[in-house]
Amino acid sequence: MMAAAAVAGLVSAAQAASPTTVYTNGQVYTPGGWQTAFAVRDGRIVAVGSDAEVRKAAPGATQVDLASRTVLPGLYDMHVHPVLQAKGGEGSCRISPDLAPKPFLAAVTECANTQPEGGWVTGGQWQSSVLTGTPITAATLDAATPGRPALLFDVSGHSLWVNSRAMAIAGITRDTPNPEGGIIERDAAGNPTGILRETARDLVLKHVPPQSQELTQAALRKNLDLLLSYGITGYVEAMAFRDDLEVYDALYDKGQLKQHVQACIAYSHAGHVNPDLDATIAAIPTYTRDRFKPTCVKVFADGVPTDSHTGAMLAPYEAGQPNAPAKGLLLFDPATFQPRMAEWDRKGLNVLFHAAGDAAVRASLDAIAYVRKVNGPNGPMHQVGHETFVDPADMSRGKALNAALEFSPYLWDPQPINDDITMAVGAKRIERVWPIKEGFASGALVVAGSDWAVIPEPDPWLGIETAVTRQNVGGSARSFGPNEAITVEQAIRMFTINAVTRMGLDKELGSIEAGKRADFIVIDKNPFKIPPTQIHGIKVQQTYIDGAVVFDRSGTAGK
Repeated sequence: MMAAAAVAGLVSAAQAASPTTVYTNGQVYTPGGWQTAFAVRDGRIVAVGSDAEVRKAAPGATQVDLASRTVLPGLYDMHVHPVLQAKGGEGSCRISPDLAPKPFLAAVTECANTQPEGGWVTGGQWQSSVLTGTPITAATLDAATPGRPALLFDVSGHSLWVNSRAMAIAGITRDTPNPEGGIIERDAAGNPTGILRETARDLVLKHVPPQSQELTQAALRKNLDLLLSYGITGYVEAMAFRDDLEVYDALYDKGQLKQHVQACIAYSHAGHVNPDLDATIAAIPTYTRDRFKPTCVKVFADGVPTDSHTGAMLAPYEAGQPNAPAKGLLLFDPATFQPRMAEWDRKGLNVLFHAAGDAAVRASLDAIAYVRKVNGPNGPMHQVGHETFVDPADMSRGKALNAALEFSPYLWDPQPINDDITMAVGAKRIERVWPIKEGFASGALVVAGSDWAVIPEPDPWLGIETAVTRQNVGGSARSFGPNEAITVEQAIRMFTINAVTRMGLDKELGSIEAGKRADFIVIDKNPFKIPPTQIHGIKVQQTYIDGAVVFDRSGTAGK
């Protein structure tokens, strides 16, 4: 039996010795049930079955002993922001939102002292429910970051906490109006407090100097390697501008982009339609590569249903929020947006909606319904993302409209953000939070997205476990929406075949079958044979794309 560290090295030798490699003695997850072996030639799977069957089908092939390890198709993250993280969009001061107020602010000061003198202090993440009793105001942040401009993102990424120096640079005063789609929070006297919601963040963010494209390329390459280490062989880049497409192409042309990536071009910027949107869409052929396709448009339908009250809800929020509308913010006008979306649909572009509140989900589905009515039912599959809350009346619409329902299982692990959501909408609505079980029952295509770098790590095994348990990682008495728990099989499906179906790649990828491209992962534990509370501990040993090792935990790939 072969040690795990030797697998990749043997594969490299095998490919030099024979055009076909047979992998035996494994637990191979296939659409037809568990098998023990499969064969790969020229980057494709050519046979699947028992050890004896596959050896017979590929005589003379080089043999690789999987040592009883489990093989799954490559995983897909259908809503992730690796280029935003690479651009420093989440800031350089990364602080745990679980810290109590005093240690949190002390950590901000400590990080600020490491930044270039006089420069911006940027980072996060803060959590209002954890900072209870401490004013989340510019004055509080002033004390932690004296003499320099500072901004901190909250855990959702949709709210910004800034200090007085940052507001002065941005020219934010009591007379500054709320931008379209945004909120400048104000105290009882009408003065800005230092909290900026949604598009109001851009009043400050536009003053932060951007980093060079060279630094972004280097950081994105590290992020790509991180995703490969988790077994992620493809993903949807959930928001990209034209300069981001240039970064991706540069990495691809250097042979450094291995995954299958669809990038979604940003529809809006700073509360207005992205001024470069049409030109970027027209240039899609220029940026298209074999495994990189910028053929998607990202649309924010709303904000988030936390203390910000910017998620668009059908019923009013329960907690008081004097600066926000009672039912949150819908960030597009259906009358003007729907015909625009129909144009994209005719061009074959997918649309990815950010839709957290049930009113935003409905508005997104309404837009898809409009497109199907004017363009017919056979256009590209559009994706409604996050879906923290979905009205029962809308659950059946996904299948009828050929729309993918995307959920964020990484957030189900009961975290502080869930306390904010509960306080905002009330315990009754939490019973159906992230209704993924209902999504599967509806027959719609269900997929999963991490939303990293909003979350600490894009680890799909955390998402798979908490989708099944709806508890803290490792199990807990506390739960979040337990009635919406799903099975391990459903969780694996939404990270594999369902994801590639949404990307239009299901004839080529997403399952271990003869004829498909050889994208697969070797993992140290079988998620179907261990307690669900242990799934988070699964480690990827090797990740393969087109039959080649692109990640090897032993560090011997390519040697």
